[in-house]
Amino acid sequence: MHLARKARACFAKAVELDPSNVAALSDLARYDMQAPALLGGGKKKARDIIARVLALDPARGHVLMGELAERDKNWSEAEAEYRRAIAAAPADVRGRLALSALLVARKSYADARRVWTEALELDPGSAVADYEMAGIALASNEDLVAAVRGLEQALARPPHPDGPSPAALHERLALVYEKLGQKREAAAELQTALALEPGRADWVKRLARLEK
Repeated sequence: MHLARKARACFAKAVELDPSNVAALSDLARYDMQAPALLGGGKKKARDIIARVLALDPARGHVLMGELAERDKNWSEAEAEYRRAIAAAPADVRGRLALSALLVARKSYADARRVWTEALELDPGSAVADYEMAGIALASNEDLVAAVRGLEQALARPPHPDGPSPAALHERLALVYEKLGQKREAAAELQTALALEPGRADWVKRLARLEK
């Protein structure tokens, strides 16, 4: 509890030093929406901070409003807020990631796919869209072959600093191959992922299982 209060004090100090720092404001809002009043948080405080974010960066503000609605289990309002975030900044993936995650959690797979189909229309080379489409394929157990193609295309392009890493793309491709029953291909992709990020103990365990 002591460390939680210190954490909030640090977020608040960052905002005090730079009142227009959207990242610091967002961190403070997320703390307040999750922490009880006993630890200095509270939804009223969160809403006040989010109002400041909305004025500076509407897309990020609407994402925060959606997260707050999700905490209240107000799914329809959360979806509406995430769609407002996308409308405010169509090329910013934050709103799309939040909306897609909500739709997948609600098993609205077709709607989730549309989120990323629209993103690919804006940016046909979006590795984030290919990565997330593959995640939807894994969750729904549909369009797995198309997911393979999308991930292979993403891997053929130069890595984007804001997109998934090559290791993450290979790891997700391994999951898709495994879902398709192609264990040898899955193992090969996971080996490549581990060569790029050797410290992943969870991947090592999965590879051992695939190679049995």
